[in-house]
Amino acid sequence: MRRLLIALMLIMLLPAASAHTREEVRDAYRALGIAQGSPYRETPAVTAPYDAGSLTDAALEDALNYLNFVRWLAGVEPVEGSIIYDYQCQHGAALLAALDYVDHNAPRPDDMDVNFFDSAHLGTSSGCIARFNWMRDSIIREGVAYFVRDDGDQNLPNLGHRRWALDPIMGATGFGLANAESGMSYVVMYAHDLGNPDAKWDAVRWPSAGAFPAELMHDHLAWSVVLDPGTYDLAASPVEVTLTEASLGLSFAFRPAEGVGDGFCCVNLEPYGAGGCVIFRPDFTGLGFTDYEQNQRWHVRLDHLVTRAGEDAALEYDVDMISLRAQDAVNVEISQLEAALRPGDTLALTAKVVPAYADDLTVTWASSDPAVASVEDGSVTARAPGTCEITCTDCAGHTDTCILTVE
Repeated sequence: MRRLLIALMLIMLLPAASAHTREEVRDAYRALGIAQGSPYRETPAVTAPYDAGSLTDAALEDALNYLNFVRWLAGVEPVEGSIIYDYQCQHGAALLAALDYVDHNAPRPDDMDVNFFDSAHLGTSSGCIARFNWMRDSIIREGVAYFVRDDGDQNLPNLGHRRWALDPIMGATGFGLANAESGMSYVVMYAHDLGNPDAKWDAVRWPSAGAFPAELMHDHLAWSVVLDPGTYDLAASPVEVTLTEASLGLSFAFRPAEGVGDGFCCVNLEPYGAGGCVIFRPDFTGLGFTDYEQNQRWHVRLDHLVTRAGEDAALEYDVDMISLRAQDAVNVEISQLEAALRPGDTLALTAKVVPAYADDLTVTWASSDPAVASVEDGSVTARAPGTCEITCTDCAGHTDTCILTVE
């Protein structure tokens, strides 16, 4: 009950279906807190006689709340924790740690009890599974984040882990963790629950519309849109996708049904979660693009979706990249450090706040002698012969100056 209460308190901070603001996302992320202390109540034994062990309430709460945080970002309803799924996933993690490899259909070791294995198999075959070469207090949360990222070329054509984690008809989940004798960590998250069949949804977008943490998206990760099969006939849709970022001058086009575009793209109709998926990943090679960061606005448009009524439809939204933590301005740079004008001439100065992903990019302009030259929003007008300084100041008080001579 406590796990469900904490998850619901987190979700109740904001309406789940709305496009969130930067401060709303930061508030929700801060509410998660930091995982502290060993996640184990009882450490698993991964050699005979096997013991699944158990996780602390705090570790289970942390994993569940993080899963519900990313589901809230995606606009889908929260899920509950299940002691039954926890039991199965914990046994599943112990099985994988005993074998020291990941396999949804992992075989039973000869010395493992059949009942133990049956519970473990339910966890591994019905869950997302991952292996990490580290162990720390937040390892289960990191496993959830890994499932939602779904990086790796092997997962790219289906993004099954992401689609299960963000499945709108999932009603409950569970988690498991065990360490192999080699030191590898195995995380299992139950994914095949269908306990919320009446969920109302149209599309599950990732990255999602509105404010979205840049820390959760990188240039090697794919974008995805899962579509409600009751609304759209994706198999019959010659869907076209455009992805643009105007300030960077970037534009990408994809025809996922044909697998043709400015990078990888496809349509996947396999039954991962509640519906088929449009997948696209832009190729940034040679474009000077470093990574997704705060203050980028990405516009996404899907055209030529066919509805169940046989009509042509489009889906369009904006993703505003933000940072989960405040980013301060550290400097400001004016485009021109000295200039000479004649009375009546004008000059357009621009200023760049460093870094470009700072929270506040606003600047103010001032002239040391408005009788010589005036300035408004970087537009300088020469008034009379003389010399003055045109100064730009960022929100943190950093300045840069252009020395202006009016001849």
